[in-house]
Amino acid sequence: MKNFSLRAGRFLTLALLLIGLGLSSCKKDSTSTTVTGNWTAGNSFPGVTRSGAVTFVINGIAYVGTGNDVSSTRLRDFYAFDPSKGSWTQMTPLPSSAPARYLAAAFSANNKGYVGTGYAQDGTYLSDFWQFDPATPTVTTTTSTTGTTTTTTTLGTWTRIQDFPLTTTGTGRRGAVAGSVNNVGYVGCGFGGNYEKDMYRYNASSNSWTDIGFPGNKRVNAAAFTLNNVLYMGFGTNNAVTDTQFWAYDPSANTWTQKRNLANVSNSTESYDYSGVARTQTAAFAVNSLGYVAVGNNGSNLLTCYEYDPTADSWTLKNPFTGSARSLPVAFGIGNLGYVGLGSTGSTPFDDFWKFDPNAAQQ
Repeated sequence: MKNFSLRAGRFLTLALLLIGLGLSSCKKDSTSTTVTGNWTAGNSFPGVTRSGAVTFVINGIAYVGTGNDVSSTRLRDFYAFDPSKGSWTQMTPLPSSAPARYLAAAFSANNKGYVGTGYAQDGTYLSDFWQFDPATPTVTTTTSTTGTTTTTTTLGTWTRIQDFPLTTTGTGRRGAVAGSVNNVGYVGCGFGGNYEKDMYRYNASSNSWTDIGFPGNKRVNAAAFTLNNVLYMGFGTNNAVTDTQFWAYDPSANTWTQKRNLANVSNSTESYDYSGVARTQTAAFAVNSLGYVAVGNNGSNLLTCYEYDPTADSWTLKNPFTGSARSLPVAFGIGNLGYVGLGSTGSTPFDDFWKFDPNAAQQ
């Protein structure tokens, strides 16, 4: 009996030791991954507060404009942001022949910016498209009734290009998604009375649009970023339901590839929950061959931020946005930083802008 008790005691001690080591190992695993990403407030946007604006980047300078202000007035003004100086400069607005707009689409290619489609003040779904050349200033000279001459120089010139193709019901659209790969622009999806599922490529040399198709779901207010010469696109809503499909388009092969769904998946080979990534009206940008989405809406406005690794086809949680939760912001990546700003919460639009360092700890 004594030997049995001794053996039992040793077994119990060994079992407790193994359990303790196991618990220690689990605890270590749960804390071994440090969430990174530092958000810092930058210089506010100098125009009026707004949401649903657009942005494009040319030679390290971001251009931001259009949108909807606090009184739901559509806008056509534009500003340039130089991250090396942290300063904003007012640029030439869209011309008077171009309706002020909200939820337009924009991209850059060959040192030009392109803005089009959107939602006009009178509720028209727009199809016109405009090219912006930042290198060409506009000089206006006016003479008053008293003989005083005033010369005003504004920066950049707008030129109308071929209209974007109409939807199957003959309308323009709002909330389209846009991006560029190797100096070629792509625009598609959106809403023009019906939800759309298409994608068009713009050929600047022939000033024409070519339908390249899109195999995914219909959607509006989607988002995109470009990584390693591949356009990644997803998010948005289809009939008020947040879409969970995420797609990659490789122009060199002219192929679409569906990536992991932004959903909770559990099967015999893997188990993960990416449902927190899914959202609409989000900020999307790329920094150093990785993609990011932040804020947006999935039933309520969000603060969360995720990083996408195209090699692993995986999403990693980053530190949350430290400004106010919002939807319909603008975002861009320049150098090693991402930038997110504008947008709205309910009927309150913002003019703040935030810098994001993906690899730094939150200060």
